[in-house]
Amino acid sequence: MKTEWVHTNEQCTMHNVQWEKVRFDQFFDMLPTNTLSRDKLNNQRGEYQNIHYGDVLIKYPFCLDCNNNEIPYINDGVKFNMAEVKDGDVIFADTAEDDTVGKCVEVLNVGNRKIVSGLHTYFCRPKYKLAPGYLGYFLNSNHFHNQLLPYIAGSKVSSVNRTSISRTYISYPVSLPAQRRIAAILSSADKVIASTQKLIAKYKQMKQGMMEDLLKPKEGWKKVRLGEYIELQGGFVFQSRDFSDSGVPLIRIGDITPNGLNISNSAKLPIDYLVEYDNFALNINDTVIAMSGATTGKCTLVTQKDLPALLNQRVGRFRIKNNSINKLFLYYIVSNNVYQQKLLIDAVGGAQPNVSPKQIESVYCNVPILSDGTPNLTEQRRIAAILSGIDAKIAAEEKVLEKYGKIKKGLMERLLEG
Repeated sequence: MKTEWVHTNEQCTMHNVQWEKVRFDQFFDMLPTNTLSRDKLNNQRGEYQNIHYGDVLIKYPFCLDCNNNEIPYINDGVKFNMAEVKDGDVIFADTAEDDTVGKCVEVLNVGNRKIVSGLHTYFCRPKYKLAPGYLGYFLNSNHFHNQLLPYIAGSKVSSVNRTSISRTYISYPVSLPAQRRIAAILSSADKVIASTQKLIAKYKQMKQGMMEDLLKPKEGWKKVRLGEYIELQGGFVFQSRDFSDSGVPLIRIGDITPNGLNISNSAKLPIDYLVEYDNFALNINDTVIAMSGATTGKCTLVTQKDLPALLNQRVGRFRIKNNSINKLFLYYIVSNNVYQQKLLIDAVGGAQPNVSPKQIESVYCNVPILSDGTPNLTEQRRIAAILSGIDAKIAAEEKVLEKYGKIKKGLMERLLEG
């Protein structure tokens, strides 16, 4: 039976390239998937490999190169649908916790592997061959994803059904060389991004090893109660009625991330609050800690780019007593896994995550001291300098990653606007 292509009469030229616009259900065949959960998979061995929706959403790039990405195996003895993935097939995630639902991968370099499409996915096979990689980029662009947004349903968990996705349109240059060129340009950006991500991961691994070594108790160190060196200050109970569209960022629990403070969406207070509530104004190299919720105990360092800022309730600030501990050394001590575990186990136990200043101050940690029993600030500064040096490298590479992410996004907007 001959397929009737549903498309518009619109033609878009970009450097004299003609584009075609085709409805999703005329472009793809939908193939069966399985419903295997994570506990049916492993990362070591098996005859079949399974593309899981969680990996599509979080782990895989837009173009899933089977030679360079790990795909889990299905455990022996598990029964499942055996429709196998081929080069050029597209796997969509039909469920997510936000509007990333609809993210997909184009599968490349399958070779002799036996790969199937798993839980919460749509397995789509193009009826006509385009240049490798083109669909992976187009289907993850805003030009396509914006078509899905009106069809996304659900409050806590978002999803998009087959009927809805079938109403969207695929746009592509009629010329195969033009398709290849677009895929090649975006693939080059992806390679820079991937190499930068690997370098960041390497630096973070190095930092973790250095922290374990440098902060490990040794001769000349003493186990002390943290409260001997610091006082934990809680934030002020600012009222939401005082929030404004612009002004001073208010640091709340949700603003504390593993990569520093994220104030891009923070609440704002009038600028004169910096004077009225000056005791809650943050300073450079302050360490702040989440005191409630799922991220209880997580710490981050206040940098110059975060200022000015004010401290909200249930976020604490470590205030140093009598210059007894170096500010940066303190940050590395309390952000270390050893301190984090002690706080959550010793202070919180099995209770609902919610810590008080006294609980935070009560945790013991190891610090270098001099023979007279006073803090060895020289050694603290030495350790802090080493760790802040690796942090500076991580920050520099994260800026590179952000830069190329924006470049790629801009390229996708321009190259795929057909």
